[in-house]
Amino acid sequence: MDSRKRCRTAMTGGIPDFVPVIPQICHPHAIKALGLNFRKTMIEAVKNPELVNKLQIECARYYGADGVRIWIHQQGVQNLYDDGENVWQIDSISNKYIGRLDFKGGGWIIPLKEETLVENEYDLDKIPVIPASEFIKTESFKKTKKLVQNARNDLFVITSPGCISVEFATVVRGKQQTFIDLVENPDFVHKILYRATQAAIQKALAMVEAGVDAFMLGETFGGVIGPEHFKKFCVPYFKMFVDKIKKYDVCIYLHVCGNSTKLFELMADTGVDCIEPLDPLGGVDIADVKRRVGKKVSLMGGVNTLKLATGTLEEVRQDINRCLSEGAPGGGYILACGDMLPTETSPEKVFEMVRTAHSYRYT
Repeated sequence: MDSRKRCRTAMTGGIPDFVPVIPQICHPHAIKALGLNFRKTMIEAVKNPELVNKLQIECARYYGADGVRIWIHQQGVQNLYDDGENVWQIDSISNKYIGRLDFKGGGWIIPLKEETLVENEYDLDKIPVIPASEFIKTESFKKTKKLVQNARNDLFVITSPGCISVEFATVVRGKQQTFIDLVENPDFVHKILYRATQAAIQKALAMVEAGVDAFMLGETFGGVIGPEHFKKFCVPYFKMFVDKIKKYDVCIYLHVCGNSTKLFELMADTGVDCIEPLDPLGGVDIADVKRRVGKKVSLMGGVNTLKLATGTLEEVRQDINRCLSEGAPGGGYILACGDMLPTETSPEKVFEMVRTAHSYRYT
């Protein structure tokens, strides 16, 4: 099997030749692993988002991984000021600082202040729904398609169409206001999420044209809002996306951060092929997930990110073996991190993930 078939087989519940590995590489780790100037390259990646995907693909190949996530980018941030300590995004009109480059996390700009972009129902059209037929005409899409086609030569290519549930509401309403809205103005939240889902569906249709193998749906606040709100404000929109996109013969998986232990059945009911990241730091036990929903969905993830960041190689090796012994029997399992691969993870630990998983034989 090649990597693409291996990942697809595992993500759809089958038994591949050996356990595939998708480390969940983000560009800050890729920059360090590839030996590049960290500060300089982080700044360049914010200015030129296409570089982010190139770095992640190069790093996945460096490790011999089976799959890679890439992102759909529109444009970079050009108005930056480096004071030697922080890198700031500057408003082009007011010249005020409006954001700061996150060197310690995901590598993006963190806004200094949350803005309420959608005040009421009259503002819903501020959430753009760009038809796939228009999106594929853009230069950014053409560059992304070329990159995807190259990556498909040896990698299972994943992208995200954007957040579509509660996480999206926090982007346009702010976190505090969103949690108030869930209780006091639920109909308004549903209208926001419906439009966000329509936008994501159009992006996904375009990326099907680009040739991606899978889509990642995500919800950062799943473990925070609890099962009742997850069922009400997340599940319907994940199902809506799956119903529209699944017929195009791509895989879809659902990422819920943190403690998702009370959500496994709800996650499986969305119709996705796979759930992840099975974060042990959030209290997730792979054996428990496998027992509860392993016959309905595949599983991905579980490797302790704290051990990857600061543990010894032997501790990581033991954790990898734990994940394999609990998740791999019977198939339907992909080895990956319990969230994004920490920036400071030493390459030898990622090589160990690949070596151990590729040596695993199903019983």
